[in-house]
Amino acid sequence: MAGAMAQGIAECLVGVVLAQLRRRGAGVIIGGVHSPLDMSTSILSYGAPELALLSAGLTDVARWLGLPVFSTAGCSDSKTLDQQAAIEATLSIVVAALSGANLIHDVGYLESGLLGSFDMLVMADEVIGMAKRIVSGITVTPETLAVEVIEQVGPGGHYLTQEHTRRHFRTELWLPTLMDRQMRRAWEAAGRRTMAERVRARVLDLLNTHHPLPIPADVEARLQEIVAQAEARHKGDREKG
Repeated sequence: MAGAMAQGIAECLVGVVLAQLRRRGAGVIIGGVHSPLDMSTSILSYGAPELALLSAGLTDVARWLGLPVFSTAGCSDSKTLDQQAAIEATLSIVVAALSGANLIHDVGYLESGLLGSFDMLVMADEVIGMAKRIVSGITVTPETLAVEVIEQVGPGGHYLTQEHTRRHFRTELWLPTLMDRQMRRAWEAAGRRTMAERVRARVLDLLNTHHPLPIPADVEARLQEIVAQAEARHKGDREKG
């Protein structure tokens, strides 16, 4: 794996050098999908722990070099949204988040990157929320330590009626949208839905009701300007070549 990572980094740096020779100061981002070939199936495994490990290693080197880096996460070799997909997506998302990569992509891929899945994308979004809460850490201040509140409540008391609790619980605690935390009776009364069923319902709801916010007119105009400039520049390059 060390050799694979070294070769991958070398290939990335060749691209950086070529970009800077062509246009000094051009924005760059390096990265790639470094994963082993499964020796029994000849599949490039998207769910392998080595993919997460190599991506984290590449991120570490890129950060040392001072270069932005993209990583891969939220994907699986499974052909459907099942336990394997959940395990592989979660592991890769958490490792990628902890690695500190600037851009994390490939979320929602199944079948070793051959299949894009709405269900996988929605489930991974829940995992991403959990991972973001983990990497945000624990804020330690006099306010969050709440020593005075602890002394006020005392042994045998509880914090549910405290103003401090009402002020902080929504920001301190990650609130799930798909994970089930109900008592069994409430879960059964709600239809005993599995995670896969809740994900499917969420996908259908998004497809039927979600309307993305339009791009602001000034932003769209600026994007069109950038595209027009790029097209004019490349047209000139082709004519010179």
